Amino acid sequence: MSNKDFSQEQNPWYLRNGLDNDVIISTRARFARNLANFPFVPNFRGDDKERIQSLIFDAFSHFENLDDYIFVNTSLLEKEGMKILSERGMLKLSKNPQGEIIPFGTGLVVHAGGNISCSINSTDHLHISSIRAGLDCRKAFEECKLIDDKLQEYLQFAASCDFGYLTTSLLSAGSGMKFSAIIHIPAIVRSGKIKMFVDYLRDNGIKIMPAFPSPPALEAALGCYYIISTVAAQSGSEIDQLAAFESVCKHLVESERKILAELADNKRTINRNTVIRAYSIAKFSMLVSLNEAIELIADIQFGMRLGLISGINNSDLSGLLYRVQVAHLNYLMNSGSFEFEKDVEQNQRLKADRLRAIILQETFDKISLENL
Repeated sequence: MSNKDFSQEQNPWYLRNGLDNDVIISTRARFARNLANFPFVPNFRGDDKERIQSLIFDAFSHFENLDDYIFVNTSLLEKEGMKILSERGMLKLSKNPQGEIIPFGTGLVVHAGGNISCSINSTDHLHISSIRAGLDCRKAFEECKLIDDKLQEYLQFAASCDFGYLTTSLLSAGSGMKFSAIIHIPAIVRSGKIKMFVDYLRDNGIKIMPAFPSPPALEAALGCYYIISTVAAQSGSEIDQLAAFESVCKHLVESERKILAELADNKRTINRNTVIRAYSIAKFSMLVSLNEAIELIADIQFGMRLGLISGINNSDLSGLLYRVQVAHLNYLMNSGSFEFEKDVEQNQRLKADRLRAIILQETFDKISLENL
């Protein structure tokens, strides 16, 4: 599998419009499954992992729409290919004793659209995942369920009448389901109400963490982007768990919008300054680091939601969050013919920062500041 296969998706999910995608960037459903009569991943012996991967690949080969799926042996991936998949949330990476980056798991089955991925031998034998733009837990669940049902025609998954599906983690046992979402909540953070919402999420069995590497303080999350996810899969039916997570997401959307309206009335000058500074830095900078780019994208999205700018939409900005990542930029540099300034050409980090600045400028060229 080459990097190109993952970097030239037609209409990737993160460029599509989704419900409530001003607050909910994306939602994901994940099913954890293990094959019966095999030990869990931590207890593998001999060729267990190879046999499991072969059985899962073979089960997928019976799918009617086989041409829509790409089968990947992760050990054969190039380093940049691994990093691109990691940046898109399809593959976890770790390091071996020599400090080299290696994939966490032995195989992947990826739908050509990029929104469905199935990882093999990570923490469980199989994780079936679907990610959707905006608030779309139900469709993500349905896509996972469809694949799960098809696979069970050819595979026997480990299950118990008392505990449901058996998984490596006790928290995943039962339905084996996990829901998560990437959210953007600048109004909640700027109003100082983040702790109140963390408590609300905890009371509803949801954990929250920064979406991008950030200082440990939750209120300092880069760009005010967070990941929320269910903690346990044991309580209630699949539909109950889906409805509960969907309800939490809707509450966050309503709360963020209400607080945003209050900020629009009470802090107009501060808000305008934030947006103008972000636009000016993005528009005229020659070099932009990854962390700075995420903050700029977040501030422009904040300004758009306040009605201060127009000409750009949420899917453009959500797409930028992926397009400015390091491996995505490296792919562009390796596949295109870019002429960098002489003092930038020999430095890989500076080349990435320069290309990132160009991408931001090209995207933000569409912005109208008439409402400022």
